[in-house]
Amino acid sequence: MDHELRILNITAKDRHIAFLIFGFLLSCYLFTFTGVLESSDGMAMFATAESMVRRGEIDSNQLLWMGLQQGSFGPDGELYSRKGLGMPLLVLPLIWLAQQWPAIGLVQAAMLLNPLLLAWSGGLLYRTGRRFGWSRAAALMVALSFGLATLAWPYAQTFFSDPMSAWGLMGAFYCMVGFRQTGRKRYLLMSGLSWGLAYLSRSINLITLPIYLIALLNIIMRYARPGRGTPLHAVWPVLMRNWRPFASFMIPVVAAGLASLWWNWVRYGSMWQSGYVESESFSADWIMGIYGLLIGPGRGLLWYSPVLLLAIPGAWLLWRTRPWAVAMCVALVGVYVLVYGKWYMWHGGYSWGPRFMVV
Repeated sequence: MDHELRILNITAKDRHIAFLIFGFLLSCYLFTFTGVLESSDGMAMFATAESMVRRGEIDSNQLLWMGLQQGSFGPDGELYSRKGLGMPLLVLPLIWLAQQWPAIGLVQAAMLLNPLLLAWSGGLLYRTGRRFGWSRAAALMVALSFGLATLAWPYAQTFFSDPMSAWGLMGAFYCMVGFRQTGRKRYLLMSGLSWGLAYLSRSINLITLPIYLIALLNIIMRYARPGRGTPLHAVWPVLMRNWRPFASFMIPVVAAGLASLWWNWVRYGSMWQSGYVESESFSADWIMGIYGLLIGPGRGLLWYSPVLLLAIPGAWLLWRTRPWAVAMCVALVGVYVLVYGKWYMWHGGYSWGPRFMVV
């Protein structure tokens, strides 16, 4: 077993520090908490969750005044949000609790979700750094830089689904790292579950699934033949002997896919109908979209999160010991930039900075 596969245990002290990071970031986010829905996207997802809690329905008829801006009419004549199931599903407990406690507004309770998820992501980032063998100081600095100096803090004040998407993909990555180092299949089950939640929050995350599957394949091959290259003709027999890791990861992934198809069917009468209208398409000038997302003066990521420039030397240093992790992260960011650079509203609409790059 090579140095990349050795177990780097998360100690009790590391768990405590990760929890303190979560608490500190959450405190910062709550210090600037507004509790106000400022986007039509957030209104649409909240309307769905509110209907679930109050009436046991899934429509968003509260937004009939918007017309087709955020919803489409189903065959039953009801207006349904075009957004995924993820955000309404996760926010249900918060809204339900607020309904039992009249002193708390439903909107304000719902808007606690993103601060919780992004603070949690900071804790996961610290734990990931420790699993990579970083010092506690280095892992702490990276986690706090993410939580306080990137798009995370501004978007903790919103009810967009991008923070949930980032949290899910981060959780899937962390659990993949855990499996690589320990071989415990429970990490793969949690990785698949995290990815599934990210997919339910934004169906565009389907484009990231091959990246996670390739990473899992790489891990399995290294466990099967540590320290040696594997000829192509030997890959299939190795996979057949090691099908359980794939099954552990794919069970929650398939469940999320089926849930997404069901969500389409109950709203629009067809598993393949998501409700999006023809004008919402990948029709932007691709080069302009990519330029705008990365360095454009209006929404360029590097203008809104200049601390990310440190990721360049950081990636170079990490490549020497964890090339697979760097390749995976670059691939995830790359597909997001390429896909959203073509989206007709690549800038994210009424938002702060390049909203789709929160991930």
